[in-house]
Amino acid sequence: MENALHIVIVEEPCLSRNVLVKALGSWGYSCEVVEDEDGAWKAALAATVPVLILADWHSDFMGCDEFFWRVRNEQALQGAYLLGGIPRGAVGAIRQCISSGADDYVYRPYDLDEVRVRLHLASKVMGLSPAGDVFPD
Repeated sequence: MENALHIVIVEEPCLSRNVLVKALGSWGYSCEVVEDEDGAWKAALAATVPVLILADWHSDFMGCDEFFWRVRNEQALQGAYLLGGIPRGAVGAIRQCISSGADDYVYRPYDLDEVRVRLHLASKVMGLSPAGDVFPD
């Protein structure tokens, strides 16, 4: 099953990212992995289908709050869905992430069921019609 949503993952190399990319492919999502802010910007602007940007909120190479603000102020990316990957237990991270322009957040390390639900809901919010149930048999 192919999904209309293209996902840009902005995160440093790690095992959880590799597991996430594999799961996204098995769920029918196209995704692109970038490891810096310039790559994220180029990938988002180049997307020809609706784009969701999943960014590691506490990355060493980029300030997500500034990046999300930049995306929100770029006319070409007005329809982009921003998902901040925040560490569990990070005090104030949810508030900061959403206040910076994120549409939603997901905890890191990733719980794949949680990610799948968030992506299904993002598709609905973006006006896409996700096919079938969130968790097909």
